[in-house]
Amino acid sequence: MGFIVDACSISLGGILGGIFKNKVHIGNFSALSIGIMLISIVGILENILSISDGKIVGEHTVVVSIALIVGYFIGDALKMEDRICGLSRGQNAAANGLIDSILFFGIGGLQISGPILYALEGDSFQLILKGVIDFPFALILGAAYGKKVSLSAAAVFFVQLIIAALAFCFERFLSANLLCQICSLGYLILFFSGFNMICSPQNKIKNMNFIPGIFLIIIYNVIAEGIIQ
Repeated sequence: MGFIVDACSISLGGILGGIFKNKVHIGNFSALSIGIMLISIVGILENILSISDGKIVGEHTVVVSIALIVGYFIGDALKMEDRICGLSRGQNAAANGLIDSILFFGIGGLQISGPILYALEGDSFQLILKGVIDFPFALILGAAYGKKVSLSAAAVFFVQLIIAALAFCFERFLSANLLCQICSLGYLILFFSGFNMICSPQNKIKNMNFIPGIFLIIIYNVIAEGIIQ
């Protein structure tokens, strides 16, 4: 269900943005950033905090924090965001618009954590949340690049299915702790996306550089589970 909701949101947003391009302005969605940040904070707290003996315990705070920081340094050293953004700097404007859309919707915390959450627990919440967030951005990109933005939905849908299939196949290596940690990091990356929408260009955070942190969490948990067993 979540896969379809996200794909339809991107597709419909791109088509409507192309049709009503003269009426769609980025400024109309400035309040969206605040909503994204609030949703992210709730998601982060829900996954890293638990109540034990009447006390609030930050069960996954250390692991998630280390993965976030180390992951960013790895991403920065690899110049992940610069390289990814550089893929769309060609001469063909039509192709650039489609590539920009695929990169924007297809790379991010919820794009990875959403399918994993669905594969392991059958929970579509993060994918549906991603669809709700993607729709207004699809409108904006559709207004800027035209209806071809809607085609990016197919690529995003396909990548999500691959991630979910991999998570399902390797489910025995993935624990409940890993799921909470991945979801937390996914929400953190989403938070920085919202932050980037309201801050000045010189203060923007290259949030795509955080992506290696998700793989660090997976590696850590696989090793930890192996040691325990």
